[in-house]
Amino acid sequence: MRLTGALPAGAPDVLARVILTVTMPALIVVILADARFEPALVPAVFACTVALFSACALGVLLLRFRGASRPAQGAAGITAAFANTAFLGVPFVLAVFPGSRGAATAAVIIDTVDTTILLLTFGVAFAGAMARPRGPVTTPLRPRLLRAGGSLLRQPMIVAVLVGLALALGGLAIPPALAKPLAQVGQTTAVLAFLTIGLGLDLRSLRGQTVPLAGIAVIKLLIAPALACLVLLALDVRGDVARTAVLQAAMPTAVVSAIIATNAGCDGQLAAAAAVVTTLLSLATLPLVLAGLQAIGL
Repeated sequence: MRLTGALPAGAPDVLARVILTVTMPALIVVILADARFEPALVPAVFACTVALFSACALGVLLLRFRGASRPAQGAAGITAAFANTAFLGVPFVLAVFPGSRGAATAAVIIDTVDTTILLLTFGVAFAGAMARPRGPVTTPLRPRLLRAGGSLLRQPMIVAVLVGLALALGGLAIPPALAKPLAQVGQTTAVLAFLTIGLGLDLRSLRGQTVPLAGIAVIKLLIAPALACLVLLALDVRGDVARTAVLQAAMPTAVVSAIIATNAGCDGQLAAAAAVVTTLLSLATLPLVLAGLQAIGL
């Protein structure tokens, strides 16, 4: 559709807003209202978080070793760390583990903690710090925390998480008049997400970036899930929730992280290229990671 010009150039942005403000919040409410909070959920989130910060550090070190600028190091760090756990991760997990409430709950909670909350707090601060020379911070900590908290609470997906958790913890069912429409709207997320990803791929961003992109791809698609897997094995956590955590860590670069890196002043071309190349390569690496998990019996 992109190559034929069937949709206008702004279509990916419009579809992304529809997903973020309408279909994904509906899906989150439906999943969490019927959530199954297994004991493995906490170590699963922990494993993904360890993988995220490790991948960020490795991305920075990779570009620093190559003598790249701080903005380039920042772009590598943020794109190696933050995964597309919402647009791609949640639909992928729902397809791989159909009917598994534990896997669905883990996918949403990992996305909420490791992508939404950490990206909008640590990710934004990290990108801003790497985009400019080191210097003293003059703004007091408390106002910055309050602004960050207020921004998070205004996000539709965070509101959906709070509503879904309230229903689940309160033992309340979604009213029948809302349950079916919410489920139908939420089920459109997968189709819209894959259309958005395809429409947003721009191969022109890959020019002249072969070596750093290869390194970022290895960190994001292979090392990050391997680290998550090692943490879970060390904690002796197995099952659908554990496999969901590894798969979420194996997702390609979140497009939103590339946007944040660009807006902060990091290397926008490298960030956009990382999102493109990791998305394309994930078509091959995700089945490999899934086969590996089945082989080791995680």
